[in-house]
Amino acid sequence: MVVTTAHKPDHQQINRAKSLSAQLGCKYIPRRHFRFIEDEVVIITERNGISAMKDGKHLFFHPSLAVLRKSNFELGQRDYLIESLSLKGNEKVLDCTLGLGSEAILIAHFLPEGKVKCLESSKIVKMIVENGLQEENLPDWVIDASKRIEISEDNYKEFIRKSREQFDCIYVDPMFEHPELKSAAMNSLRPFVDYSGLTNEDLEIMKKIAKRIVVKARWNDSIFEKYKFDRVVGSLKSNIGYGVIEL
Repeated sequence: MVVTTAHKPDHQQINRAKSLSAQLGCKYIPRRHFRFIEDEVVIITERNGISAMKDGKHLFFHPSLAVLRKSNFELGQRDYLIESLSLKGNEKVLDCTLGLGSEAILIAHFLPEGKVKCLESSKIVKMIVENGLQEENLPDWVIDASKRIEISEDNYKEFIRKSREQFDCIYVDPMFEHPELKSAAMNSLRPFVDYSGLTNEDLEIMKKIAKRIVVKARWNDSIFEKYKFDRVVGSLKSNIGYGVIEL
């Protein structure tokens, strides 16, 4: 792993890059001397936030998907994630797979008196999302929602086995068995994520610490055949469903 800046950096970007390299224990290379190397993770300080590159994929934070889904919901469209969680507004939700944070932001928006604890096994992804949520140019509602988001660097399989916390809802969004490779956002995330699948043992442990479990998958994934859900909601058009277990 190395740290550099975007092209033509200002002093703030350079200082931030040097600080990050010290924090991460890796080398800082000025951009004018930098050359991308295959399989190397590169942290880049931008004018607004930070990003990462690996295998030609550029990973950065942007709340656009959360903004779009909130807008669609307010126009009367169904959001099957929010529907499956059945939120009242004061729940404590565990988001096992933070990713780029769009769903955590959306969930937190519907929890004015609640909290979303997010787990992310990748230090880099966690760092980019945390940094992005601190940007000043975000929509006001995203800034408000982010105050109710707590991010922990943790693998959800390990967390649920050691946790003594209780949750109203647990949301799991494992990597799809049959991914949509046309998704630019997901393609940028793929080099950084954990591909271990959900198991029946995972679900049984989750049942001990939550009142409701929601699992996201594509309709042609095996999850809906392997596990028993009390109900499944979703969109045939998007090919995504949410399996719900009530406890």
